[in-house]
Amino acid sequence: MKNDTACSLGEVKAAFPESLISKVLEIQGQAALVQQKTAMRLCVQVSLSADENLIGRTSPIELRHHTSDEYIAVSCPWYLPGNEAVSGRYRFSPTQPPGVIMPPDIVLDRILNFKICNPEYLRTPFWVDKLCINQDASDEKEMAVHSMDLVYQYSGRVVTIAERQQTIGCTLGLLFVPIDTVAQLTMLRKLLDGKFAENNNNEPRLLVSVEEANSVLELIEMILQDNWWHRAWIFQEEFLASRHMILLLPCTLDRTGLFDTEEGVDLFGKTAGEIEVRALNFRTEATTFCLALSCHIDKVGQDRCSHILKYARRYTSLYRSKFTMGPSSVVRAMSPAVFEDISTRGITVPSDILAITANCCRYITRLNSKVLNENDESLSLAVLTLFLMNGEILGHDTPREAIMRQNVFECLRAAKLEVYPPVQAGELIFIKNCRLPTISMNSAGSMVRGVLSRLDKKIKVNISASDQDFYWENNNTTELKILDEAEKRLLRALADHLSKIRVEGGDALPTLLRTFVDSPQASGTAQYWSPQHIQVMMAKSVCRAIAKLQPLWMARVPVPRKWTPWLGIFVMDNPFDDSAVINSFTAISRPNAISFAFTSSEPDHEFKDRGARLARKNARTTSLEVRFDPKTQQITPRKWMNGLCFFNNKDHPRALVVPWPKWMREP
Repeated sequence: MKNDTACSLGEVKAAFPESLISKVLEIQGQAALVQQKTAMRLCVQVSLSADENLIGRTSPIELRHHTSDEYIAVSCPWYLPGNEAVSGRYRFSPTQPPGVIMPPDIVLDRILNFKICNPEYLRTPFWVDKLCINQDASDEKEMAVHSMDLVYQYSGRVVTIAERQQTIGCTLGLLFVPIDTVAQLTMLRKLLDGKFAENNNNEPRLLVSVEEANSVLELIEMILQDNWWHRAWIFQEEFLASRHMILLLPCTLDRTGLFDTEEGVDLFGKTAGEIEVRALNFRTEATTFCLALSCHIDKVGQDRCSHILKYARRYTSLYRSKFTMGPSSVVRAMSPAVFEDISTRGITVPSDILAITANCCRYITRLNSKVLNENDESLSLAVLTLFLMNGEILGHDTPREAIMRQNVFECLRAAKLEVYPPVQAGELIFIKNCRLPTISMNSAGSMVRGVLSRLDKKIKVNISASDQDFYWENNNTTELKILDEAEKRLLRALADHLSKIRVEGGDALPTLLRTFVDSPQASGTAQYWSPQHIQVMMAKSVCRAIAKLQPLWMARVPVPRKWTPWLGIFVMDNPFDDSAVINSFTAISRPNAISFAFTSSEPDHEFKDRGARLARKNARTTSLEVRFDPKTQQITPRKWMNGLCFFNNKDHPRALVVPWPKWMREP
């Protein structure tokens, strides 16, 4: 495969006579597949005692394979210059399984040391790719590699045992850059505790002098010198493990009592000769610190901060931040950021980018990199094809000239349609799952199936001052799963208003609204959002619009020469854009001519194959204002539009075409 990802799309296009669309369809036709996954976890178990002395042990340490749902997933570069000794002290009993590659002694030493020092993990098996994936068997290895996302995703799980929630398993990231001095250790602790910078209402603020901050910057740069931060596969492991990733950094300092809580718990963990740092904590504070410091330093210093964010940025912090300092500090959607970050990291086989990004973005439809390599296809176009096949929504009016000057990763960032989440929590997770229900692609565009409704009446809901005040006094914008009493009041007011104009809209929508408000709220957790969960989030955006006295648009399925009831309620604007609060009914104009909405929701029962159920934990959703051409049955996305819908998912969906964006068509 041609690794042309450093080239502009214009340069990539110049290498072949076909159109971009033809090449994308060609790649889809020859290499698209639905990747099967395996839930089996073949781990490694070692018999250890709590007082085991690994250093003084002279007899071989026996390993054995063990299948388990509870395990420690290990994240470590394959090649460790200066630490590659394999002495033979570790061996499988009775014989070494085929395809196993024994990692360096130091890797296994550190894993077992962690287990011994943390009694809760003493009997927990561990997972290391060299030991747990048959490196020789092509089919078995292929499935195992495409299932690595599940290994790290489920390495730390919250379970309920004896009516108590607890986390089982974890992920260990093995770094080899040591912390040598108490001063470094103290500085790192202060960084992790937010003592150098704070995020106040999404505005970063430096809490120390620039001189002191420069020393902190040097410490962060030192930690990021470790090769762990610079490998593409490891990016996937950390991304999917998320809050369960524990970094181990060598540190032989005696820190007895230095960093203990009032209860006597060492904030750097219990592992002898190591410090334990939560990767997510490090990313969060490093991001806040760099944003805060950049306001006070020259361009050279800002470039250093940008380089740090290239490898240790926290997406959520950057998405919410009111301050930017270059491309690496701007995140508007997770998928383009994932593609971009993976592209900056070292990778032995460039086409592995396709598998890694598919794992991180929860893509079900994959590309067969073996076929693409044999055909010497463009990696840039393979990336673009993967993005489109999985329903990522692109803006259609982006100028072609601007796109063709960018490489494929910059293109994805610029071309992806901006989505306005309905709530202020889990925004990037929501955006990541806003995708078209793509059935297939052809020369006309993407074939999709969903509900097309017409926005045909604008209404304003009159609410009492007490209901409005009650909403603003009690509304929690970060609540995802349930409607609070203030929101229920507003939805009941909406139902009452609709009942008064039922001659035009019918009784259906008021009845459905009241049933929705009075029904048990959606099930869902931070790890899984069901369609009902997303419906609650959409309802919250409607409530916010009502409280802001913004108009709502009623929508119905258009059927020639037949009356149909309103079943959709849409908010035309970003629910959290308060730059121009609307206080009058006339402040928002009617959509251009006749405007339409396209919505789709992916119910649980549509997770048809086992691989899909394993890979995706959140239901897809689509809610767009679109232009509709009845002659071609084409819908062109105009913008994202949150809406609460009660369409019948059995009878109302129809097949439609989303045309290719203008910039992909020939001039």
